Amino acid sequence: MKISYVFMGGFGILAACSNPQKDQATKLEKEVMMIHDAVMPKMGELISLESAISKRIAQLDSITQSNPSDTSSQSSLKKAFQLSGQLKKADDGMMDWMHQYKGDSLKKLAPEEAIKALTQEKIKIEQVSDDMLKSMEDAQKYLKQF
Repeated sequence: MKISYVFMGGFGILAACSNPQKDQATKLEKEVMMIHDAVMPKMGELISLESAISKRIAQLDSITQSNPSDTSSQSSLKKAFQLSGQLKKADDGMMDWMHQYKGDSLKKLAPEEAIKALTQEKIKIEQVSDDMLKSMEDAQKYLKQF
């Protein structure tokens, strides 16, 4: 019985001496992955929107070629190209971030270095998330007009 108290006391001391920087790095890693995991499932919707915008571009291109004086179609075509670019940038941003993120390598860093690296990764994935959500919202609004 005395041995278990000694063991429990020793375990309690070790737990109390936990490295706060390592804990912060672990917390940051979870935050980074939470952001990624929240937007990654939306990639299918983003790709569908890219396809719908591409179809709209083809329609509008046909209209503007047959009626070059139709400024409304030209304006809508310009907006569609802009949205297509935003969606592509968001798609590329996610793909680039995933290819560049090295979670296994980050775990090998000293806690201070991991905190710095994960802080930068969090900033990057937040930007990817913002780009994706904004471009998707803009594309949905645009497509609802038709």
